[in-house]
Amino acid sequence: MIENIIAREFQGLMYYLTACLLFLIITPRVSFIRHGRKILFVLILIVQSYFYLAYEEIDPLVYALHLTPVCVAMVALFEGWIPGTATAAAFVWGNVFIAGNDWLPPTIACAVVTVLGIIFHYRIKLSESIRLMILLHILLKSVHIGISYGFMAEQGITFSQTEVLLITVGSLLSAPLVSYTYYLVKHQERMTEELFNAEKYHLIGQLTASISHEVRNPLTTARGFLQLMGKPGLDQQAMDRYRNHALEGIDGANAIITDYLNYSKPSVEEPKPLDIRQELSSVEQWVKPLCVMSGIEFVTSHSTEEPLIIVGDSKKFQQCLLNIIKNGIESMPEGGVLTVSTRQ
Repeated sequence: MIENIIAREFQGLMYYLTACLLFLIITPRVSFIRHGRKILFVLILIVQSYFYLAYEEIDPLVYALHLTPVCVAMVALFEGWIPGTATAAAFVWGNVFIAGNDWLPPTIACAVVTVLGIIFHYRIKLSESIRLMILLHILLKSVHIGISYGFMAEQGITFSQTEVLLITVGSLLSAPLVSYTYYLVKHQERMTEELFNAEKYHLIGQLTASISHEVRNPLTTARGFLQLMGKPGLDQQAMDRYRNHALEGIDGANAIITDYLNYSKPSVEEPKPLDIRQELSSVEQWVKPLCVMSGIEFVTSHSTEEPLIIVGDSKKFQQCLLNIIKNGIESMPEGGVLTVSTRQ
């Protein structure tokens, strides 16, 4: 009996660790989707639940008092209301229709733990303290187990004391492992985001020197035309022409500065239709000054005049283009021709 319970608990933890690994690997590929992490979590929950419920031998008591509180408390506490509610509903369903347990204890216990976990999730910065994460996880699991045992005792359901003790101890001891694993997943996700931002701002710093030259050119031109407007004896036609040229120079410098600020500020990850030709045109004004400083001719080639539409995040797409083009520039220290072409 003891070996069977330990095996079932270990089996459930392996499914949880597998879900964490999948979550860690796939998250970067769906981060551009609105609520991408939440949707991914629910999908992994569905897949893992299917394989566990369909192909594994389930011990009703282990499922109700170990796997259910471990997962429901964890998800509600650290992922919020969407994954938390979905996880609680999935485990209530599994308890009733797969494990064959009574519907009332798991429903009440999961509801209480989910509500408490969601409250803690939105009021406490859990990611800042691994100890706080572990303590709250143990607290929620204890609440779930206590409610479940209370209802079972009231209904006259009895179990072996050894069996109950083993499941309870195993459930509480799994909290540090589960919490620490989750912490590592979240930490890796945060490090990936910080690495992206560091790369982005490093590139901005490198481009600043070349862009400053691009800003000075229209300003110098505008200054020259303003000086010409001060010459005596100018007719009205010449005055208007000089004024228009000066305004064009100022507008050009303003456009470059605006693009720079828009690119530098944090982006809201909301995918939308993008025209690759327009995106490349925006990037072109950034890299041309750098090409001039490096003795490189920058050439763009389009196989069609039709719009080339993709769906994505404009700033991240431009970041990709900038990184690739910059690598091309750095690979030609003696100068050369850098060609970017598009096709359907």
